Amino acid sequence: MQILEWADWESPPEQMNCSMPFQTIISTIADLMSDLVSTEDPLNTLAPEQSRLLLDKAIRLYVLAPSVVNVLLNYKICVEHGLPLHPTVYYELKEARKYRISHSLGEIQRASELYWRAIDVARDCCRFAPDAVQNLNRLLAGVPASVSSFVYTAAQDHYTWLGSQPSLLSALAEKIKKGYQPSLLVAAAHGSIMPALVLSGLLDVPLYFVRFSMFKRHDEEPIISLSDQAWLFDFRGKNVILYDEDVAGGRTLELFLHRLSPLFGQVKTACSIRHAGSSIHPDFFGRMWWD
Repeated sequence: MQILEWADWESPPEQMNCSMPFQTIISTIADLMSDLVSTEDPLNTLAPEQSRLLLDKAIRLYVLAPSVVNVLLNYKICVEHGLPLHPTVYYELKEARKYRISHSLGEIQRASELYWRAIDVARDCCRFAPDAVQNLNRLLAGVPASVSSFVYTAAQDHYTWLGSQPSLLSALAEKIKKGYQPSLLVAAAHGSIMPALVLSGLLDVPLYFVRFSMFKRHDEEPIISLSDQAWLFDFRGKNVILYDEDVAGGRTLELFLHRLSPLFGQVKTACSIRHAGSSIHPDFFGRMWWD
């Protein structure tokens, strides 16, 4: 996180543009973690070129870590809703009516378990857990070939990058801890995956993602399956934070709150960036944006 503060957080980096098979991403993340961990010299003693190389690796790791969750979430959505397992395509949920593919109960269960494990593994990577690389490889060994060869794609996103700045997330976490004691952070995927992996660590609470992407995936409402409800069941009656990294119009967070709040006790909302004209006023935000 200290290295990432060297980055230009007003402009999304080129490293956010990605098109890479999942198995290659896993090996790349493992290599980046090893390189970053092996840096022994104090950061303030590095030569400019060393600093640039180190920053490039830190940014690449930061923007690739969300793919661990993203790809396994896509796999879970496909098998739960009867969608094809295409090597490159993220299907819209409404297309399930066209395909109606029947996946076995065993595959549905496996997809859910892999997804739950993927969240933990991605968090391990962000906090440089000692067994993170080992867990990455175990995760990859358990996925079907259609997932390991799936080509993950991502593109530069100004507000996702802006809302993922470590110092901003640290400030947001402090605001939450002063005014609330959450037992869980639930974030709207896909845009919030990167910052939520860090924010949940700063809050020291479990993390879960529910897919709800109104603009990139054209979701009409949060996609909550029985497996999601089963995982979240242990948090009924507890304090929960619902998080979206960027609240512009406010519609996404409003629908997220409306759909998920009945599953818990007290619910509060949070975002990294709150646009001044948004219709919803989150309980906690990191930065007000005027545009």
